Order: sequence, then structure tokens, then C-alpha cells
Amino acid sequence: MKQDLFQLSIKGIGDRYRSLLEKTPHYSDWVTFKAAKGEPIYNWFHYKEGFSPQLVWSLLGELDIKRGSSVIDPFCGTGTTLLACRDKSINSTGFDILPLSVFVANTKLQEGYDMGQLREKIRELTSLKFDKKNRRWPELRFFNVEKAYSRYAYSDILFYRDKIREVEDEKTRNFLFLGLLSIVIGCGNIKKDGGVLKIIKRKNTPPVKVLLKNRLNRMYRDLVNKKTTPDAGARAMRGDARSLPVEDNSFNACISSPPYLNWVDYTKVYAIELSLLLDSGRELRRLRKQTLSSHVGSRGGKKKNPESTRLSGIMDELQDNPDLKKKPQVVLDYFADLSESLKTIYNSLVDGGSAALVISNTCMPSLTIDSDLITAEISENLGFNVERVLVSKVRWCDVGGIRKERPVRESIVVLKK
Repeated sequence: MKQDLFQLSIKGIGDRYRSLLEKTPHYSDWVTFKAAKGEPIYNWFHYKEGFSPQLVWSLLGELDIKRGSSVIDPFCGTGTTLLACRDKSINSTGFDILPLSVFVANTKLQEGYDMGQLREKIRELTSLKFDKKNRRWPELRFFNVEKAYSRYAYSDILFYRDKIREVEDEKTRNFLFLGLLSIVIGCGNIKKDGGVLKIIKRKNTPPVKVLLKNRLNRMYRDLVNKKTTPDAGARAMRGDARSLPVEDNSFNACISSPPYLNWVDYTKVYAIELSLLLDSGRELRRLRKQTLSSHVGSRGGKKKNPESTRLSGIMDELQDNPDLKKKPQVVLDYFADLSESLKTIYNSLVDGGSAALVISNTCMPSLTIDSDLITAEISENLGFNVERVLVSKVRWCDVGGIRKERPVRESIVVLKK
């Protein structure tokens, strides 16, 4: 991180939060999924919006969380916080509104496999001969799945999906299905580009059977080579962070990353995998409306405006300089939903409990939204003490033709109840 970018990003803040902003460039790679790619089991499903286990392990030390404590992650994604906590003998519970995330997280957390049976099922599945049954992919109105795959890959994926569903043992079935979900992008002409799926031309894509066999065998080796037996509980559940079914004062800490204010609809980014899991385009569209208000497709309606003078100033500026593509109402709704989530986190923590939230600032054509500071202010108004804002990355804004004019931060907001 260049020091001038950091200094430029805090220029003009002029309030007491400025003194809490602290450069922590050693977190730069850890607030992304980059370091997780080299970690067995953590890397079973590529989730580029996630962070790495090294971040969790470091934050557990920063927050002084001891063995036997309990951690909540209300935006658990594919379970990095849960796995990382369990590796350190710390109990954890995660929630996510996306069923794909919950499925992936719980499958990575599974224990007690019959390894002989699992090995045999992998061999059996990847030795099957394809049938000629006509199968149809669940409809995605915004994306043509048939154009994204060769005729063979399209039918092979659906063939394996059906055969995996016939496996009786739940743990084995989950393991095999996660292996399939993890390769469906790589065996098609698909690229996840920001918040959209694009059809590209790939050369020499291996057959689905080869990719699936290699992935399942690698996953199996990860289980064989695993060195530790967990002595802490960890689970993921479907849940809306704005209203979670948890008891007050029941967790020692929260380590999480809410969806960024980036106008990205994750039900579209992961629509291919979700459609295989949900088996209905209608379910997917209903799910889109339930997600946090970080994009235009999520649930609207009247929301209670959060208490934040910084946000009020941002909204005044946006009303004077509206953006046709990024509606100001999404900004207000996002922080209203985030405020409700912060209330849930506050109530779930014991007195003296801590929270560490990975937050990214947002660049718009007319201004930069300091989401980390707005989050800090909303949190304080809810009763939290804002202890530190760890600035892990600063980059130039590169949105809508804006280049090297304004820097944006990616930070970890550290709170204490």
C-alpha cells in the first residue's frame, strides 16, 4: 500500500474517526480469497467475495478470543470463519441467506466420513456410462445456459446431478455434489466478470468427467491428509442477518463481511450453481428479493433510516448529483439493512464482546462513499464502542471512467460492546 494513497483517502475527514484509521497492509491479501486458494478444504469452492482463513486467525488474536469461546458470522459465505475458528478450537455459528453458501459451508465442515465408501462412490460415479435421457436446465431468464456450454457438457452436468441425487448416504452425496458445483463454471464458456456472467470462448476445455474425477480425487486427498480432529462445534444455517434466530448475549465475538455496496446481485453471479441446487428459476427470483439491499433487485419498501450524519451528507450530495445507473435509494436502503444487521450482532454478543467487520468503500461518479466510517458511526449510535478501523487496502477508484482521481479503502471495522 502506498502511503500517499492512504493519506489521500483520509484527507478532509476531520473528525475523531480519523485517529482510529490505521494502516495494516499485511492484511491486504487476507481480506480476499487469494490466500485461501492454497488451503485444503477451504479451497473446495472458489468464492472470490470471501476472505482467507489467515485473516480470521489473526483477528482471533487481535480480539483475544480464547479456546472454547463462540463466534458468530451472520454473512458466513462458504464458511471460512467457521472452518478457521474450528481449527483453533473455537465454537462458531454462521448464517447466510443464500442456500448455496450454507450448503458449501456445511459440506466443508462435514466430519465422520466412511472413507472406504466415499472412495468407492467416487470411482463408481466417474465410471458411469452416460445415458441419452433428455434433461433440461432450470430456466434463467437473464442468461442463456445452453449457449454457455457445449451440447456434451450441458447434458453431462445434468446427468451427474441426477446420479448424485440417487446416492443414499447424505455426507457422501453432499461431497459429490459440491465437487460437481465447483467445476460447472470451468467446464463451460463462462466467466464471472464483476457482477455479471459472460459467455466467452474457451479452448480445449476438458470433458466434464475428467474435471469432476480430478476434483473429487483432490478433495478426497484433502480429507486423507487432514491432520487435526476438531474439538469445537461449527455449523451454518439459512438466515437473514437483519433478524437472526439467536439468543441475546450468546457469542463472544463476531467476524464477518457484509456484502459490499457494489450493486452486485450475487444470486446472478452464482446463478449457475444456485439453479442446480434450487432446481427452479422461480425460487431463484424469489431469493433475489430477499437479499441485502446492495443492488436494485433486492427487496424495496419503506425502511427505517439509520442514524448517521455522515450518511445524511452523502444522501444530500447524491440527490443533487444523481446517477442514472446507481440509484441513491439503493445507498440508503443498503445502510438501513446494514444497521438492522448491526443491531442483531450487538444483541447477540456478550457484554465486552467484540466484532470485526470487513467493509469496502464505494466509488460513484460524483463522490466516494466511506462505508467504513458510516458503519463505524452507525455502530456507535447502536451502542458499540469503535476501537479501530484497520485499513488493509487502498486503491484508485476505477469506475465509470474515473481514473486515479480518488482512492477507496477496504477496511476492518473493530467494535466492542
